[in-house]
Amino acid sequence: MEIQLKLTRTSLLAASTLTLALAACGEPEVAENNDVVVAEPKAEYDPMAQDYTLSEAAAERRAEFDADAFNSEYDGYRTDILEEKDDVKAVPEPAGQDMENASQAQSDTPKRDANSNMKAREDMTWSYLDRNGDGKLSVAEYAIWAVPLDPNAPKANDETKPYVSAEQANKAADSFFYYDVNGDTYLSQREFTSARRGETIG
Repeated sequence: MEIQLKLTRTSLLAASTLTLALAACGEPEVAENNDVVVAEPKAEYDPMAQDYTLSEAAAERRAEFDADAFNSEYDGYRTDILEEKDDVKAVPEPAGQDMENASQAQSDTPKRDANSNMKAREDMTWSYLDRNGDGKLSVAEYAIWAVPLDPNAPKANDETKPYVSAEQANKAADSFFYYDVNGDTYLSQREFTSARRGETIG
């Protein structure tokens, strides 16, 4: 009986030691400093702020850029954007706890510019930019992202159209043909992702 009691005490001591050892391997100690560092969100890449060196083949395609056709297509898309509305269901007047939920739902809706009705650049999805739904971006569709403008902003000649100046159209075309790696004069989703990230094409 004494031997069995000693074995039980030894087992308990071993179990206690193992428990303490395991506890020491648990969660790391939390520092006393409660300051939380939150990383700033990365700003959307601005293709208009860069200069592009085009390959010889890309430069040839760029030389065939039709500014008149671009402006006509772009103006049509911008007119559509001015008239479109987000698909938001009507919600009854919130009360109490529901007010917080309604506020969250409202904040989840992409913001649009008060004058242009254009979404913020970071909220422009592929489906938003692919206006004709053909699975690729033309220069004009790409320019919706590349040249976010207020179409109501006064121009030098007091006209609202064209929405894009010649300088802006040329800059958008430069970046477009830089990222059109396969040379089909459209941007695929992968090519647009490269443009959106500001990747260097080698």
